[in-house]
Amino acid sequence: MRGLIAAQVSVPRLQMSLLVLLTAASGFLASVVFSAVGMDALWLRYPVCVLVAYGVFLALIWSWRRHREWDLGNLPSGDGASPSPSGGKHEWQGGGGHSGGGGASASFDAPASPPSLASIDTVPTSVELPSLDNSLDADEALPVVVVMVVLGGALLAIGWVIWIAPVLMAELALDAVLSAGLYRRLKHPGTDDHWLSTTLRHTGKPFAAAMLSLLVAGAVMNLLVPNAASLGEFIAHYR
Repeated sequence: MRGLIAAQVSVPRLQMSLLVLLTAASGFLASVVFSAVGMDALWLRYPVCVLVAYGVFLALIWSWRRHREWDLGNLPSGDGASPSPSGGKHEWQGGGGHSGGGGASASFDAPASPPSLASIDTVPTSVELPSLDNSLDADEALPVVVVMVVLGGALLAIGWVIWIAPVLMAELALDAVLSAGLYRRLKHPGTDDHWLSTTLRHTGKPFAAAMLSLLVAGAVMNLLVPNAASLGEFIAHYR
């Protein structure tokens, strides 16, 4: 039955990507608001913004689940699979160009001109070795690289939420169908809590990893550049 419900949830990763995009936008807006009211400490502001964004994410999941509760109330009988637009056959429509004549022509008989040796012989005469200044710039850019790697961990955690979207949404849709049918008939109490436990089980650890990554990134940025109130100011300090 879960496979049938998963088929009903069209393009789950696209839907989850939209929810994650709205979640990220809410976290960004929260960061702007907190910065405006004077919360400049990045190690504190970034985790708080993740908590706010996760609250918005849970609200979006609840709204999506309520929508599926009505949309998936009537499941199809499953008598037969819907035919593909081509009738289940892979048809090839030959639409290539047509040959105008079979005889040889002067354009085919003419040999191709050999490449010029002057164009191949253009190699640099000298190779400059990296100077001591370049190595010094690389050392100064190391903190930026470290922060970017830590932030990349947060992005991987959010990407994992999108990757597991088919399983998560199939379980939420199944819970919505049962809630709309069996649970309401049996007057089962507390049925609205199942979607929350399912969502927390699948997304709690990725969001916790994202919050921890942003906490570490914010602490590193405040340690190296105490006056930095944003990622842009931290990067601009090392330019």
